[in-house]
Amino acid sequence: MKRVEVTVRDRDAALVRQLAEALRGNGQNAERLRLRLHDAITEPRQPNLAEALHDTSIAGPEFDEVFEEIERFRHHPTLIKVRDVDFE
Repeated sequence: MKRVEVTVRDRDAALVRQLAEALRGNGQNAERLRLRLHDAITEPRQPNLAEALHDTSIAGPEFDEVFEEIERFRHHPTLIKVRDVDFE
């Protein structure tokens, strides 16, 4: 363990304390946080599909119908039903 002193904005102080506490735990949650933080502060990454679709440069009324159809499909009872998958 190593003690570290940091200076952050008032609004971030509680968050940094929570983060430090979680990292001290060194469990599965700590490892997940390490990976996420590392990814967040290292090289920029390409946007995932959801981020690309949310891009305002492709948003416009010409896409409204497509997005409405996607939203309808997301809530369709047949498409959200859990199905068993046989991996044999």
